[in-house]
Order: sequence, then C-alpha cells, then structure tokens
Amino acid sequence: MVGWISSINILGAAIGGLITTLSIGRTSLMKIARTGLIILIAFDLISVFCNTELSILTVRFLSGIGGGLVYAAGLAAFSGLKDSTKAFATYIVVYCFFGGLILISTPFLIAQFGVKAGFITLAIMSIICFTFTPVLDRIAPNAKKREFISLNYLLKNKNVLYGLLSYFLLQLGGGTMWAYCERIGIEAGLTISFIGLVLGISVVFALLGGLLVMKAKEEWGIYKPLTAGIITMGIGTVFMFFADFKIFFLLANCIVGVGWSFVIPYYQQMQAKFDLSGRVVSLGTIVNMGGRSAGPAIAALTLGNSAFDNALWISIIALLLSAALAIPALKGFKAQAGST
Repeated sequence: MVGWISSINILGAAIGGLITTLSIGRTSLMKIARTGLIILIAFDLISVFCNTELSILTVRFLSGIGGGLVYAAGLAAFSGLKDSTKAFATYIVVYCFFGGLILISTPFLIAQFGVKAGFITLAIMSIICFTFTPVLDRIAPNAKKREFISLNYLLKNKNVLYGLLSYFLLQLGGGTMWAYCERIGIEAGLTISFIGLVLGISVVFALLGGLLVMKAKEEWGIYKPLTAGIITMGIGTVFMFFADFKIFFLLANCIVGVGWSFVIPYYQQMQAKFDLSGRVVSLGTIVNMGGRSAGPAIAALTLGNSAFDNALWISIIALLLSAALAIPALKGFKAQAGST
C-alpha cells in the first residue's frame, strides 16, 4: 500500500505538470501556482478525514495534481533566467531545507497528535508558500511576447526525447529506492527512531549537493557532473542491499541524497537551454513525476519472494540506462545550443 499511495500521488503531480505545460503562454505562472496551492491546501485537509484505502488514494491523487501545478510553474519561471543552473540549485537547497524540517518534525507531531498532524503540516506549508507566488511573475520570461516552440516539434526532436527519457529513468530509479527505504530499514531490523534520524541526515546531505552545484564552475559543463551524480546514486543504492548494517543504511541514504540533489539542476539546465520559454523544463516535471510514480508501482508488482531486493535492482538498472541515454541527449543539446 505504501508503494501505491506514493505512486498515485506522484501520478497526480505528473498530470498537474502536463496542465502547466499546456497553459504556459496562455495563463500567468503565478495564477497556475496559486491554483495548485489552493488544490493542495484543500485536499491535504480533506486527507485528515480519510479512513479507507480508496478514499486516501483518491484524495492523494487530487492533491498530487495541485503539487504538479506548483512545481512545474516554478521551474518554468526559472528557465528564462540568465544563470538557470544556480536558480535550479537554489530551488533544490530550499526544497531540501523545508523538506528536512517536515521530515524531522513530522514523526514527533504524529506521535503526539496522530497521523492527521502530518496532513495538517503539509497544508500549513502550502499556505505559507501562497504568500510567495508573486515572485514567479517577476522572474518569469515575458510569456505574452515570446514565441513558443510547439509541443509537436519538441516531441519529434530525438535529442529532447533522449534527455526526457534519461530523466524519467533517473527519477524511476531514485523514486523506487526512496519509496521503500523505510520498509527496507524495518525489514532489516532497524528501529523507527534510527530510520527517522537517518532520513533527516540524508536531507542535510541532499542540501549540500545543491550547494555544491551553486559553487560549480562553468568549465565543468553538464556531461561530467551529470554522469558523476548518476554513478553516485547507483553506489548509494548498492549499499542499501546491506541495510542490516546501520552504517550502510546511513551511507546509502546520504549518498543517494547528495547524488540526486547534485544531478537534478544539471538535467534542468540542459532542458532550459533548449527552450527558454520553459516548456521543456515543464515537460521535464511530467517526466520526473511519471518516473517517480512508475518506480514504486513496478516495485509493488514485483516484490514477490525477494522482498525488497527487486526494488533495489529496478533502481540500479534504471540508473544505468539513464546514464547511457544521457550521452546522446547531451550531445544533441550541445549542438542545439551551439546553433542558436
């Protein structure tokens, strides 16, 4: 059930990202983000009253749509900035900081007030975010005056497809490991308190990955940092096979966290350079959520007698394929950037 809830929520976010992609140039990014936040607030609060599997799946799916609207609108705004890499890295740092606060505090809130406290906390965070939405229109490119590349053209460009498929596989691999890391720890005999501590520490490492990107030098390019990040995530996933040793469970989560936060801004930079209007990055949010949704769902269907080993193998294979597809994608994006 853990896998299905995670999958359905992220699938909703993918649909939200698609709606944003189709709305760019027609609707203000601030309006899109505000609509998404209203949906998030409403369905996070409704989640408090869910008491059946069907109801929680339905509500978390609808909440995911709101989250996808907000996420895609924010990244589309960053695409028009001169130094988009640092903008995307800043997003990762902020994401990890507030995500870490929620991750660390939620177990204590749930222990004190019950599961409902988690959903209420999410709603409060969305209310706070609502006050920052005017920033999107200030940093976004002037959508009304920009000539957009059509979705039909983008989807026929093999370099775009290579890049998006590589991104999909990266998120499938990382999403599968993250969705089951708590269950893997429990099966390995680790205590809930230790697992919570490790997850909190891993967020700190993820924050450091984003900070490293902000300090990155232009001569690094995209290819080397991207492949280094993917390899790092793969190494961390391998360590998770030995989760019954506390040190390996800690290392696995921290290494995957820092690799993920380091590699994501480079994927988004690659997408933003191809299309400053934000449509490729917005498409990337759909691919991102689709991968994170597909991974836990596939793992949920294939756990079988191998417990969670299959989930880890799915992650590793997806990361290897992601690295392989990144090579032609990056060559194509480099050629595109050189011709413009």
